[in-house]
Amino acid sequence: MSDRKPRSRRTVRKTSQEDLISKFESGAGVSKKSQQMLDDLKQRDKSKESDVHDDPLFKTSSEIDRVLVDYIQPQPDNPRYLPVKFVRGIDSSDTKLLTNCVVCEKGLLENRLEKSNPRYNSVQREIEEIRGLAETLKHSELVHPITVWRKNMADYPIVSGHRRYYAIRFLYGGLIKVKVKIYAEKPKNLNVLRHIENFSRNDLALPDALESYSNAVLEIEALEGGVVKEGRASVIQSYLGLGKTSYYRYEKIYEFIDDVMPLAKDNIVVSLKAIYAEIKAAEKHGRDAVITYLRELKESGKFKKFDTPKPKVGRKKSFIKLPRIEVNQVTAVERLLKEDVTKLDIGIDWSKVDYKNPAEVESIVKTVVQALAK
Repeated sequence: MSDRKPRSRRTVRKTSQEDLISKFESGAGVSKKSQQMLDDLKQRDKSKESDVHDDPLFKTSSEIDRVLVDYIQPQPDNPRYLPVKFVRGIDSSDTKLLTNCVVCEKGLLENRLEKSNPRYNSVQREIEEIRGLAETLKHSELVHPITVWRKNMADYPIVSGHRRYYAIRFLYGGLIKVKVKIYAEKPKNLNVLRHIENFSRNDLALPDALESYSNAVLEIEALEGGVVKEGRASVIQSYLGLGKTSYYRYEKIYEFIDDVMPLAKDNIVVSLKAIYAEIKAAEKHGRDAVITYLRELKESGKFKKFDTPKPKVGRKKSFIKLPRIEVNQVTAVERLLKEDVTKLDIGIDWSKVDYKNPAEVESIVKTVVQALAK
């Protein structure tokens, strides 16, 4: 027998997505091999497309994988977005250099917006919610992973889950990997997905809620075209999961969105139900009345109920009341009808009488009748 040891067989391990991310972290850049891996991933994603479901939610393939937090990108056009600045590229001790923004780093979540900023209060409330979520995540994992889409191997825009993203970054920083749901490409119904995610909670500020609804409706109109025209209510309610009451409120406000949105952003209007009721009241007097009302709110800077226009008041009619004359004073009536009373000397300067003044004419008539009845 030979004393030679059997030659070990070497196996080539396929490079995983995590290994690629590690290469990006080390500054290896995007090589042709990496690009090929990305193409392979996309091809694998295509093979996962469903042949059963026709619903838009299933038309874009997705998977669960781990991604570096620094590669996950918040989206400014999402209602849950906070105006964050990160300390990438500068020393973490220099976070004091970041101003007029929200700072979100490991152990640091601060609202540094100017207090005059219209979003200051809503951002402050959002930060408190994120801190609460972070406390929960210390003891349990995410029930719903952050949802993203793969733009490239180092750029994953958020579809939904901004709060979860900020909470994780606040707890652990950007150099950890988290499990996320990844769409292979940008979903065609991105705004619909966002709206469904955002409206699963009731604490969305009014301007964010209106913006979310508006973007989702525009997207549905682009996706469905003529179908929306034929059955708008049923199509939009089906897509967004809205009840009739909520749908009609949002749809009515959407009709006047250009005038309502500035009011919401300036906190002049904070209640969807209240502004809907006033729009309906104003609409009874025509569309122009609604627009006038909304612009008056903007000009005054405070909310007030619609004031029903009062009918135009013309010149008030006046009636001359004659003194009662007894039947036995018929002589006085006869003289009044036959004589030119302006020639009577009864203490009245007829040249100065204002015949357009009902009160003065009434007084003169009474004086004349009384003089003739003597």
